[in-house]
Amino acid sequence: MQCTATQPIDGVTPLRTSKLFGGEHSAAQPGPGGRGAFKAALVEPRPGMVVGLYNGNGRDELRVNLLNDSRYVHFSCLLGGTSQGRVRGIAIAPRVGEGHIGYAPGERFSVWYSPDYRHLELMLTPEMLGELVGDEFERIGDIQSGFIMRATPPGSRTIDAATRLAQRVEHPGASPLLLHAAVLEFLGWHFEGLNRNGVQDAVPLRERRRLLAARERLLEDLSAPPTIAELALEVGLNQLKLKRGFRSLFGMGVYSLFQRHRMERARELLYHYNVTETALMLGYSNISHFSTAFRKQFGVLPGEARKNTLISVQCPSHLSSGISGSA
Repeated sequence: MQCTATQPIDGVTPLRTSKLFGGEHSAAQPGPGGRGAFKAALVEPRPGMVVGLYNGNGRDELRVNLLNDSRYVHFSCLLGGTSQGRVRGIAIAPRVGEGHIGYAPGERFSVWYSPDYRHLELMLTPEMLGELVGDEFERIGDIQSGFIMRATPPGSRTIDAATRLAQRVEHPGASPLLLHAAVLEFLGWHFEGLNRNGVQDAVPLRERRRLLAARERLLEDLSAPPTIAELALEVGLNQLKLKRGFRSLFGMGVYSLFQRHRMERARELLYHYNVTETALMLGYSNISHFSTAFRKQFGVLPGEARKNTLISVQCPSHLSSGISGSA
């Protein structure tokens, strides 16, 4: 299943999630501007597995009441904007890049999204989740209780995995294997986040927001990164806090993160362009330097990777059995 829809929001009747996830987009309450809308792109790689990417219209807030009449376990990540929600009297306010795990069949939700929100959701039936993760299933909580709400701290790997999966949803013509691999990677980092010791929480909220803004600015143009000084000035941090903050929040230095994304983009471009064209598009004037950087990240030269057509996608090792078992 693939569908894309842009839907105006009106009315007060709770939106049934089965209609939303099934591609029948409707219902919710208008924001202060008198309107509300969202754009949804949905893919169903396998029965019992749905991936949804939701974007605001850039103008209006979105307020919606939801009635969860589906059986999905939800693994989500806010990629942009702001979101707030409430269920069973519990306030939910996810941060950008934070993983969230939810299971609440039959529950009513109220949610609010800013006009610029961007939200990724992986929905799995309990049976599909069990098939993919095996004994790891119980780590999310007691599903027999009928209610699970858990968050994992934001980190670069969760954000990166969410971004890659979002790209697969927006461009569904790529290999189904790559889509499935992206699903497993996104799922894997949610489970990895359950073990995370909360180092990211040691970064003050205001500083964390500036670091996330710096990361977004850094990755705007993968052919020409800003200098450390420029980046620090733009987000209002001194250079030392910027560099330390990147290591604390994202687990790597500023240019290490940039280079990692640059090479990921190179890997995608090599499906459509030759090595020289790819290198030039990413700002390399020296093809040898590009080849060295590519081999450092992927272990093969870009020419070899291009010949293989399908370049291997790394998945969490503890989920490798899930790939072979579900193929």
